[in-house]
Amino acid sequence: MFLIQDENRLPIPSALAGDGAGVWAVMEQWTPGDLLVLRVSEKRARGLPRIVWMDLNRGAASLEQFLDGTEVLRGAAVVSTGGARQSENWYLDPLREIRVGASEYSETHEAFLVVTHFTTTAGRKFSVPHRFATRYARGRRVWQAPRIARECDD
Repeated sequence: MFLIQDENRLPIPSALAGDGAGVWAVMEQWTPGDLLVLRVSEKRARGLPRIVWMDLNRGAASLEQFLDGTEVLRGAAVVSTGGARQSENWYLDPLREIRVGASEYSETHEAFLVVTHFTTTAGRKFSVPHRFATRYARGRRVWQAPRIARECDD
């Protein structure tokens, strides 16, 4: 969970941020855990991409918006600040692939769950569940690292 305070709000023209949007100089993470960091830009745009930080467990479900939306992912990583670890024990895992809308069987729930699959550049795979699934689905890829970056990591 993040906390933003009005005294840290930056004055920015609404044409840049949009109506109802705000930009803050400081954002606090209240609950330690894993953060999803995304580079996002408009499709076919060559401008500077935005960097978006979100809670991994809550943010994973929102990635479906990049399948058919006007914005695309240009990069992704997971920052682990889990537990009460000291900052020298935090780590960043660049992501090789993100697949949304997949389903996998949960023995705990004895049912299929809709999940977002993540694969790091080191090859570690993990999933974040969202809800119960009605049928099996392979999911759709919403992010894949460029081939050059993947070859350097192999």
